Amino acid sequence: MTLGALAATQVSAANGVKSVDGVTAATAQAPKTGTNLGFQAYSLGNELLNNPAEALKKMKSYGYDQCELAFYGFDDKAGHGQFASWGGGKPTSAADFKKMADDAGIKIVSSHMTPNLERGAKYDKSTETKILDFWKKIIPDHKMFGVEYIVQPSLPSINNLEDAQAVADIFNKVGALLKENGIKFGYHNHSNEFNKVVAGAKEVTPYYQRGFARPGEPAPKTIEEVFIEGTEAQNVLFELDCYWTVMGQQDPITWINKYADRIQLLHIKDFVVIGASGAMNFENIFRNFYANGHRNWFVEIEDINSGKQLDRAWASAQWLKEKGFVK
Repeated sequence: MTLGALAATQVSAANGVKSVDGVTAATAQAPKTGTNLGFQAYSLGNELLNNPAEALKKMKSYGYDQCELAFYGFDDKAGHGQFASWGGGKPTSAADFKKMADDAGIKIVSSHMTPNLERGAKYDKSTETKILDFWKKIIPDHKMFGVEYIVQPSLPSINNLEDAQAVADIFNKVGALLKENGIKFGYHNHSNEFNKVVAGAKEVTPYYQRGFARPGEPAPKTIEEVFIEGTEAQNVLFELDCYWTVMGQQDPITWINKYADRIQLLHIKDFVVIGASGAMNFENIFRNFYANGHRNWFVEIEDINSGKQLDRAWASAQWLKEKGFVK
């Protein structure tokens, strides 16, 4: 990370320019409305959860008009979902959060959800019913939110090719279930999905190993390839996290074009503020993604305990609009 990416927020009243973590943008620029500028709710951490109504209004003023949910959980006792609150505050009900988003002019387009399984539990016949029951339980709230997508962002426990194939099989069933309810199911990667898996192995082969096959054996595939090629296009789509793809020593553009029909969503992420590092080739990423006919993507900003997330969301939006990436 560059020193510029770690710099504190500075405002110059003399020239009307604001700098946040190395990104400088004119404060006078008006927000675009009716665009595809989306954000992952995780990006805001407790700045969202402790005052969601205010945070959503601020995000709208920055030019964001779409949201991908995080922090939603189903309360079995209450019989409905709610959003956690940090620091002991009162949780926000799903219905109240939806009203806050509507009041702010933020459309809830997508949601991140992962089934609750014991740590290390496999996706197989023994857990399939529990997994499908989880998805059935959260459907009503997500219909109320009006989401088009629900995306799983967490990698199940996988040691070998058979494990990865079993996950793909269950993903197909989850996708079919959500499709029946008018919602598209997707999967979001981190870097471990670019590990390679082989049949019968006790552990995965890391992506930085060559994974050469013995004579007569097929070349090992990455977990991400097994997921994409082992699921049906009508049931499962993919949300490519461009930053984690790079961290997995892969080129996002290669994946965007190789699986042009399957990768329908993006996470736009940098080390912290979008555009600050100069390490991500966002121009080519956006050009190829748009050329494939897709439009929905979400800004995600890490370091959520910083207390600076709203400033960073503002700077990211400014940079993306100035570069012409917001359509």
